[in-house]
Amino acid sequence: MKKTVMIVDDQDELRESIATFLENEGYQTLTARNGDVALRLLVEHQNVDIILLDVMMPEKDGYVTLRELRMAKDRTPVIMLTAKTDEIDKLLGLELGADDYITKPFSLREVVARMKAVLRRTSSEQAEDEWIQQIDLKINLSTYEVFFHGARVNLTPTEFKILATLAEKPGRVYSRLQLMNIAMGEAFVNYERSIDTHVSNLRRKLTELGSSAAIQTVYGIGYRFGGEHEA
Repeated sequence: MKKTVMIVDDQDELRESIATFLENEGYQTLTARNGDVALRLLVEHQNVDIILLDVMMPEKDGYVTLRELRMAKDRTPVIMLTAKTDEIDKLLGLELGADDYITKPFSLREVVARMKAVLRRTSSEQAEDEWIQQIDLKINLSTYEVFFHGARVNLTPTEFKILATLAEKPGRVYSRLQLMNIAMGEAFVNYERSIDTHVSNLRRKLTELGSSAAIQTVYGIGYRFGGEHEA
């Protein structure tokens, strides 16, 4: 069955060239010139498999569109398209729930390769009603939700992926690079030290909850999931 790709970009020529290329590669496409049109099309079409979302657009930009998408609990994979190269811009998109980032100018072959990688990764994350139960945390891999004694824990998408990865195999040590690749994708391996910030925020939230679960540091290597708080 053909995968459906939504292309959201205010540049008509680029939008249509991506659509033509993807259709020749065997994909179905939908196109939108801004975030408002994209969100409306997503309501009308329930079978969108992945979204290519430009950041800089008039009326409603990519960040606002992505935020509204994730607030509506829509987990459709999103690859951000942008001319911005600053690390802060990339990390902002990830914090809002993007699955990958492609910087313009890009080759259309790269777009297809990155789409395939994201679809492989996200399809394995979306198994229906798949849960992890560790200590006093219950993690729903299908809905990206974490519960502490029945109460929902407010985590960012990156924090969720880190916690779920570590909790699935408690005691196993993951390097920063491994966690970055899992949580953010191969495109962000050069930002692996930013994992420390996400882990710090995750620890703080677990501590504020009073959870006995902890993300432990293995000095010189990375992190693991354990049952006692460790700085």
